[in-house]
Amino acid sequence: MEPVVIFEDRQILVLQKPPLWLAQADQTGRADVLEWARRHVEVFDQKPGRAYIGLCHRLDWAVGGLMVLAKTSKAAKRLGLQFLTRTIKKRYLALTLGEPEASGRLTSQLYRSGQLTRLAQASEKGTLAILDYESLARGEIHGQKASLLSIQLLTGFKHQIRAQMAQIGFPIVGDERYGAPAGSTGAIGLWAYQLEFLSPVGQEPLSFTVWPGDFWPWAAWRGPSWREFLS
Repeated sequence: MEPVVIFEDRQILVLQKPPLWLAQADQTGRADVLEWARRHVEVFDQKPGRAYIGLCHRLDWAVGGLMVLAKTSKAAKRLGLQFLTRTIKKRYLALTLGEPEASGRLTSQLYRSGQLTRLAQASEKGTLAILDYESLARGEIHGQKASLLSIQLLTGFKHQIRAQMAQIGFPIVGDERYGAPAGSTGAIGLWAYQLEFLSPVGQEPLSFTVWPGDFWPWAAWRGPSWREFLS
């Protein structure tokens, strides 16, 4: 499955990234959103040469959901500033193993160690990471107790949600790297469902929402639908 364009104008491209797509190409040769968007814009805008696409943020390979890309260097600079100052709101749906409390704020000092994000101990220097979560529903996946959460990032750190949920004992479904049993596809139960930001040119507020489709593990969820809680 390829990315789906949600919104497009002369300045930005908002799309739905499928799980198992890279945000940007690496040495693995897997499909990546940046190159797909460049080819799309070359056709959509009838560009005679190689189109400009600015990557303003990333989603992990195993994660699906909303991304915004810049089609001009001016838009890239202005969106980059919004990400830097945390004025862009990013919300995620998460399927976790177990049943965390109804809501909470997680505050950690995190650092990168190889391919993992870890909790810094008292003697170690880390980066402050904060998120808020709300438990929307309880259900099960393949007979295991699971919960549906809405999560808002208040900081940005690679694998932040994955690491912080695992650290309190409720790893993301399918996230073998952080202690959950591996899924059948490599995708995990984390989805970027909402983005809110200011248009990089007109400064009008923009808001976009997309729901998980039939991707694993969302299709395996047995419990109330997220649509009952979020609109």
